[in-house]
Amino acid sequence: MDAKLAMKQMARKILPEHTYRRLVKFRESIGTRPADPTEHLREAIEKQMLSDESLLELKSNIEIKRRLDYERHEIYLHIESLTEFETRLHSCAKEPDTVEWIETSMKAGDTFYDVGANVGAYSLIAAKAFDGHVKVFAFEPAFLNFTQLCRNVVLNQCQDSVTPLSVALSDKTSLDSFNYHDLTPGGSLHTLGEAIDYKGDRFEPVLRQPVLSFTTDHLITQFSLPVPTHIKIDVDGIESSVLKGADRTLSDSMLRSIVVELEAGNSERQISDFLSQKGFRLEARHARLTPRMFNCIFVRV
Repeated sequence: MDAKLAMKQMARKILPEHTYRRLVKFRESIGTRPADPTEHLREAIEKQMLSDESLLELKSNIEIKRRLDYERHEIYLHIESLTEFETRLHSCAKEPDTVEWIETSMKAGDTFYDVGANVGAYSLIAAKAFDGHVKVFAFEPAFLNFTQLCRNVVLNQCQDSVTPLSVALSDKTSLDSFNYHDLTPGGSLHTLGEAIDYKGDRFEPVLRQPVLSFTTDHLITQFSLPVPTHIKIDVDGIESSVLKGADRTLSDSMLRSIVVELEAGNSERQISDFLSQKGFRLEARHARLTPRMFNCIFVRV
């Protein structure tokens, strides 16, 4: 359908008659410009031609949902930012090794902890790939991402298999400071505790917000959660803290594999040594688009 006609039909459907007539009159008054039909609406909004009720009605009718690039099952994401459109929708192309790990390492009856779940792409893949028979706990403390995560779980009817939790995992149970790199749905590079990025450099957060932080061990005990059989950790710099807070969990033979996104160098060596002491070996190491960043897959020996 022609974009101009589609915009006209949407406006006619949701706007009161007198408001729609004013919008038509305004459009005619400016002739054929601007060429983009959405510009007519934008100018009308700027000139306050639409009532608050009409704006709310218009907003509630604008909803973008697009399919994730996962071929085996239909998974859809709500899209409210270019980051979601350009990055999160292409999570399989971005991390094919993660998708392969989910499909080959997990089985029905397993429990998956997705730590730093963002808007939920890999949580949803795990849920759909096993027809809801893998129990997923998706941890995401960033409020914009958590909102989208919850919406995506409902959109894909995965609420029986995916449990979103708006808490951070670290090496202590406390109320800690969460530092936002940006305020964009689907955004990343946020940090817990100090405002230090994955490279070890300080940055000025656009927002500091208190969040609940738990150790994995305490969370499991406190709320009688199942011990994970698989963990994915993507937390932009505090991987060591998350693992230290899971000391007892890492020693449990129920846990079979761990994926951690790490920067090459001391951090990767230290975490590899730590997990080796817990009975894991490094099975694979996959380069990310970001230089010196790798997805490291550890399996129990």
